[in-house]
Amino acid sequence: MSDLYNSKRCLTLLVCCLLISVSALAQTRPDWIHKQPKAKNNTYRYAVESAIANSENNARNQAIARVFQTTGNRLGQPVDMAEISKAVQRGDNYDVISRTFNIPINKVCEYTERLQSGDYRVYVLCQVAEKGNIQVQWTAYNDCNVTQEFKNGNALLKSAFVPGLGQIGKLHYVEGTLTLISEAALAGAGTLCYLKAQDKLDVMRSDDVSYADFSSARTDYNRLRDASYVIWGAAAGLYVFNLFRAYTMQPKYKDGISLYPTVLPDKERVAPGLAVRVKF
Repeated sequence: MSDLYNSKRCLTLLVCCLLISVSALAQTRPDWIHKQPKAKNNTYRYAVESAIANSENNARNQAIARVFQTTGNRLGQPVDMAEISKAVQRGDNYDVISRTFNIPINKVCEYTERLQSGDYRVYVLCQVAEKGNIQVQWTAYNDCNVTQEFKNGNALLKSAFVPGLGQIGKLHYVEGTLTLISEAALAGAGTLCYLKAQDKLDVMRSDDVSYADFSSARTDYNRLRDASYVIWGAAAGLYVFNLFRAYTMQPKYKDGISLYPTVLPDKERVAPGLAVRVKF
């Protein structure tokens, strides 16, 4: 019964670690998609639009055309979406399109996702004029690929909570997983040696223990106690190294294999699951 209880506890712990890891892997979109940046002056603002198409280029063009349309409507300069789309499809420079339609826009970032259907979803981040008929002063934006998971401080906190989770959040799956397993194994082995040492200590403290049993228990106690300290020391060293790596390592922005939650159809029902995406 005790073994069954311990097995259930281990299984529950593994499931919790998996769910935490999956949550980190799923949230790798740049921050600007979820929260628009703040402009550094009052001549412009940021705008985010997205579009889905059968090719990355078409999705990008549609997203940019939407930025022109929504900005023009906000500035009181409504334009025909078809005319904007034609200009974008022709590959006209943004400044040319801006002058033609009198809609100041400056594209600074884009992010592409490949959908399960095979289509592409493209997000674009643009700086757009705050008002009409003003001289817009664009400023630099350098965080196109930065996500909460990729930020060093965020990764440090994750690895402080669960060793290896910060590395996984930066898409270093192998190192993060090995760190998590190694830390758990060392902590478990150290605890096991310590508990075994306490068993030997109980034998030594027994009133009816023989001298031979006392000597054997004392030898085993010293050996197990020292082993637990050494293993715990190794676990502490690995924990500190894990924090250092989580904070200093560079993220992998493009990874060949990615794991993400998905919904799987099951006849008339749907079920949550995990999908693996491999880039060849």
